Amino acid sequence: MREALAAALPFVAWARVWSPLAPAAWRDEAWQALALPGRFSDCESEFLATFVVGLPTPPIPLLLHATLGRDGGAVREDWMRVIAHLGLRFGERTLPPDHLGAACEAIAFAIEREEPVLIREIVKRYLEPWCVAASERLAASQRDDVVARLPGLFAEELRAI
Repeated sequence: MREALAAALPFVAWARVWSPLAPAAWRDEAWQALALPGRFSDCESEFLATFVVGLPTPPIPLLLHATLGRDGGAVREDWMRVIAHLGLRFGERTLPPDHLGAACEAIAFAIEREEPVLIREIVKRYLEPWCVAASERLAASQRDDVVARLPGLFAEELRAI
């Protein structure tokens, strides 16, 4: 059980990094816990401009369906099934079920509950494809900052499960 909890903790930290609802102090803590380069506060504006803010959407949305070009209703329905299966309950301020931050919380809980089939399917169907799509878009922009490396760093964490 301790091993499962230890394996889940990085995804709790990633959930804080990806979540626009997390206070800046929590993001900085998570950033440090994940040993990401620098500090979140040093790249916050680039992070927000890349993943959170944009017209009509950010360059790389944190909504899985948007980045993957899939039907939002179907993807959200998949995630609602995952959330129901895990028995997760969220507070009054919640992210959409197919938001990368919420997905990280769900994967952390699945790791803690030792649900290998669910973990494998979540990673294969949604998280790895999101990392690939995000990395490709960032490579096309020819950026070489810490924010541009986040999808690859996240993908490394997924491979370590």
